[in-house]
Amino acid sequence: MKPTSYLSALFRPSAPPAGERPPYDFDLISRYFYNCPAEDASHTIDAETTADLDLNAVFERIDRTTSKVGQQCLYARMRTLRGEEDAAAFGRSTDCFSRNGELAASCTKSLSRLTDEDAYGLQSLIFDTPAKVRYFAWVYPLTLLAVATLLAAPFYPLSLLLFMAIFAVNLYIHYSNKLNVSLYGSAVKQLSLALRTARELAVEEVPGTEEATGQIRQVAEVERRSRVVGTQGDSANELAAIAWLFIELAKVAFNIEVILFQRFIGSITARRDAIHGMFRFIGETDAALSVARLRSETQTCRPQFVDGKYLMAEQVVHPLIDGCVPNTLVLDGTGLLLTGSNMSGKTTFIRTLVLNALTAETLDICFAGSYTAPYMRLLSSIRISDDIAEGTSYYLQEVLTVKRFLDAAQDSVPCLFALDELFKGTNTTERIAAGKAVLAHLNRGPHIVLVSTHDIELAELLDSDGYELHHFREEVVDGRLVFDYQLHTGPLTTRNAIRILELYDYPPELIAEAYAVQERLSEYIIEHRIRIYDAAVCRKDDIAFRDIVHHILEGKRLDVQEIQVINCNSMTDYGKQECNRGCGDRQIHNL
Repeated sequence: MKPTSYLSALFRPSAPPAGERPPYDFDLISRYFYNCPAEDASHTIDAETTADLDLNAVFERIDRTTSKVGQQCLYARMRTLRGEEDAAAFGRSTDCFSRNGELAASCTKSLSRLTDEDAYGLQSLIFDTPAKVRYFAWVYPLTLLAVATLLAAPFYPLSLLLFMAIFAVNLYIHYSNKLNVSLYGSAVKQLSLALRTARELAVEEVPGTEEATGQIRQVAEVERRSRVVGTQGDSANELAAIAWLFIELAKVAFNIEVILFQRFIGSITARRDAIHGMFRFIGETDAALSVARLRSETQTCRPQFVDGKYLMAEQVVHPLIDGCVPNTLVLDGTGLLLTGSNMSGKTTFIRTLVLNALTAETLDICFAGSYTAPYMRLLSSIRISDDIAEGTSYYLQEVLTVKRFLDAAQDSVPCLFALDELFKGTNTTERIAAGKAVLAHLNRGPHIVLVSTHDIELAELLDSDGYELHHFREEVVDGRLVFDYQLHTGPLTTRNAIRILELYDYPPELIAEAYAVQERLSEYIIEHRIRIYDAAVCRKDDIAFRDIVHHILEGKRLDVQEIQVINCNSMTDYGKQECNRGCGDRQIHNL
């Protein structure tokens, strides 16, 4: 799992070659997601997890939508978990287009009407607060007076003077509302195009047509009333300047535009649900087409959702990494504790697992040979930084993030927790102690925990808390680091951090001092590791505490069956103190 490839893909320039789509504007793409209420969602992917997974970069890589509406809906779908049934239904829609190339081509042609950037604004008709028509209370009385004075003019010519006065007032009202009318112009034009698109998709009887038919009829009523708004500033509808002038004068004199705009606003408000339904019908169709194209171009699989604390990902890869080394992981009732040096691939692998869980639950696809897991809520803590504006330190940010995990863990709904280097913002002793307590707590219940760490001591502490140990490793070959990016079973047993400093020509005296300090620290840590063992026990013969220490210092891991009764009184003062700390008055204590 090559991190360098991951980073190069992540920071690849976004400017496209000639003929390809322009750079992605996520302010526009994400607008529908942020505006759409999450009432039908079981869980939404928060900003922290989105950043952790580099979800915007992933979206750019997998997006094959045709329309801007489809693009917005695909993005919203990737950040919204709506349950296993919704994922399965989306998968069936995708299958429909995968099996029928002619249908896919026909729908793509219809969706191509909504490729203009203005189509991003269509969602504003659904969510934005309707514009308020200014001075509308005066509109109808003034319009009636204008009509009356014109009708009276042949008999009372002086009434034309009153008409001119009314015209002046209507002119002010007309242009006071002109800005609001023009703001709706592009959205209304896109509404008309969207209606034509939806009608053509319904004729093709794509998935969702039955529900969308009634919504399309309601939107058609709105669209008819919107035409006066949609023609604003459209020179294609102005046959000549003189004709336009006469039309504009008529609009001013009798407040035609203002009245029709008020009716249009009312129709939009009354038919928002129908417009939203049509919007989703178009967007979900395009999203399903996009995933169908992705499946035809990329090696993917369909996920299988099961009950219980089980995760199997065979030959899983990351879509951002070209030539990604596939790996397989099976967790049955356990969490994953992943160790390894920097650049070995452990964090990328954690991201890979969470990302595949996300695409499984939202798009019904995985970048793997096979994938089986529960349908879970997804929370991650991988990329944390301090917040200067809020005055919070790195460690406090970690504390706040993990607190969200602990709150979520109280729920019976399964969660997938992903953590990288837990509590690295504090000192070693407290980091390991707090990390052990948090990870043991999170791993209880139906939740699956994925955690990477450099702390081998943490791996030992969690051995009895339901974690499987795996690692990524590297080798020094011919003076350079070589990574295989393969997942290996068990804890990491090699340490190459100082060796890497040596490879990069750090001063020899510095390297020598580092190795010397490392040796002293290792002896100190091993000597005090006896506290983790709490004292021990098993069969017959007394074993002196100092002998146990001796075995540990020599790197000999004593088997539980070898350790029998500890006689605290036979030990040295230090040993007696530590023995009593673990055993108290008891002479026998389980390892």
